[in-house]
Amino acid sequence: MKLGWLWPGLLATSMFVPGMTAASAAGKPSLGSYTAHLNGYQEVPPIYTTGKGDLELRISGDGQSISYKLIYSSLSSHVTQAHIHFGERPVNGGIIAYLCDNTKKSPQGTPACPDSGAVSGTLTAGDVDPGGDPEPVTKQGIAPGDFAGLVAAIESGDAYANVHTVDYPSGEIRGWLEPGP
Repeated sequence: MKLGWLWPGLLATSMFVPGMTAASAAGKPSLGSYTAHLNGYQEVPPIYTTGKGDLELRISGDGQSISYKLIYSSLSSHVTQAHIHFGERPVNGGIIAYLCDNTKKSPQGTPACPDSGAVSGTLTAGDVDPGGDPEPVTKQGIAPGDFAGLVAAIESGDAYANVHTVDYPSGEIRGWLEPGP
């Protein structure tokens, strides 16, 4: 089978990393929207659960903040925390930022996690790799306050969200952030 006709297309698409915009390739954060559909099958290892959720992110035009809305339901037990993590598929990565928290380990101002429903907020540089994280991303190259690192992880496709519960402290549902509406 001859595949010579594929080479021009492969060369053209290999010039940029998938999920990376021209602005992010140039080192500048871009205005963008990202979504994640969370379920137990995306956890590592996978979890059989009826839990499900969705996360919507919007990166501000100046690249200095991210607004988010996380909605989830049907989880097995009390929700303890939810985060954005930095890791390639399908591995576990360090915590970049908290979305909600009931453990009192998150930065001041982080909303509490409901057991079901929605939580929303805004992330800024002060929310990136905060002190006291049990799994900091400093060793992964994202220092505390490195907002550009958070944006780059999201734009590169190496960021996921997950929701942790009492029954599944390592995470019950997870979803990879991808460009969205």
